[in-house]
Amino acid sequence: MIKTGLYIHIPFCRKKCNYCDFYSLPCATNENMKEYIDALCTQIEAEAKDYKNRIFDTVFIGGGTPTLLEADEFIRLTSAIKTNLNLTQGAEFTIESNPDTITKERLLAYKASGVNRLSIGLQSANENELLLLGRIHTLDKFKQGFLLARECGFDNINIDIMYGLPEQELEDFIKTLDTVSKLSPEHISAYCLKIEENTPFGKIKNSLRLPSDEDESLMYETLYSYLDKKGYLQYEISNFSKQGYRCQHNMKYWLSMEYVGIGASAHSFVDGKRYYYSSDINEYISSVKNGTMPKRIYEEGYSNNSHSLNQNSKIDEYIMLKLRLSDGIELNEFKNRFNIDFYDYAKEAREFLSTGHAVEQGGSYSLTPKGFFVSNYILLKLLKL
Repeated sequence: MIKTGLYIHIPFCRKKCNYCDFYSLPCATNENMKEYIDALCTQIEAEAKDYKNRIFDTVFIGGGTPTLLEADEFIRLTSAIKTNLNLTQGAEFTIESNPDTITKERLLAYKASGVNRLSIGLQSANENELLLLGRIHTLDKFKQGFLLARECGFDNINIDIMYGLPEQELEDFIKTLDTVSKLSPEHISAYCLKIEENTPFGKIKNSLRLPSDEDESLMYETLYSYLDKKGYLQYEISNFSKQGYRCQHNMKYWLSMEYVGIGASAHSFVDGKRYYYSSDINEYISSVKNGTMPKRIYEEGYSNNSHSLNQNSKIDEYIMLKLRLSDGIELNEFKNRFNIDFYDYAKEAREFLSTGHAVEQGGSYSLTPKGFFVSNYILLKLLKL
C-alpha cells in the first residue's frame, strides 16, 4: 500500500481577502455549497477504485474557508472519504478555518468526524492590519475561537500569521508574535506578504507603503529568534512547530511524496505525474454531474502517458523542495539518487557556506535562517533551469 495524502479544496469565503490569490469565491449564502459537496462526494466515490492500492495517512481540507460548511455538510463529506478510501488509524486530519466561522457545533462535528488538527488564520494581532488585509474577524474573535477549540478537545492547532504588511513596523509584528506564543499553539506558520497581480492589493500596489527589504529581513530574523526562544523549531522556510508537531501533510509536498487532490483547482501528484483541475466551480460541478469527471490538466513536463521530466528538471525540483526544509539535502542520498555529487551539480553551493547562508553538517546541506530569507536568489544560482 502506498502512503498518500488527500487534499480537498473548498472554494468558498464570506469575503475575499485583499492579498489572496487562491481560488475562492466570496459568498454570503450556502446556495452553491450543497451542490459542490454533492460533486466532491460523487468524485470520491467514482474514483475510489483508482486508489485501492493506497492508504491515506494525511487529510487536509483547505480553501477558501472550509469552516463555512455547516456540520451536516461536513459530516457528509467526511463520511464519503471514510467510506470509499483507505484511511490509516489516527491519520493526521487537518481543516483550515477563519476565526469568524468557528462555532462549538462545527468544532464538535469536526472532532466527531476524525479531524484532529485545526489551522486558524489569524494573520495579525493588530486590528488596523486586520482591516487593511480585509480580514472579517477581530483579535477577540480569534482568541474566542482558539479557546473554544481547546475546550472541544483540539490539542494540535496551527496559527497562520503574516509579516511584511503595508505600514507594518517591527513592533507591530512582535505584538503578533507575543500574542500567538502566549496561547502556546503546537504549530505556527508565518508568511511574508507577496503582492499578487490579480488581487485587490495587486491593483493598488504602487500606492502601498511596504516595509523595505532590510525591514523585512529584520522581521524574519526576529521571527526565527523569538520563536526559537519559545520552544518552536523551524523545520521549513515558513513553518515552526513544537517537538513532534510538524505538519505531516505539508511534508508530503516538500519530500515529493504522493497526494491526491479533489475539487476545483486542487493539485495532485500521483504515479509520478503532477496535474490539477480547472479553477472553475461550475465546470467542476457540471463535469461530475454528466459523468465525464473533471479534466486533469498536466503540469509542464508531465503528461497522462509518461513522466517526461528530463534529468536536470528532476534534480532541480528535488533541490527546490528539499531546501525549503531545515533538514536540507542528504548528500549521499542525493548522489545515490541522481548519480552525481551535489556540489558538482550545484557548483555555487559552496559559496553560500562561506557567506553563512547555508551549512553542511551531519552529511546534509541546508539553508540557515539567513539563507531561507533569500532562498529565491540562492535557488536561481543553484538550479539549471
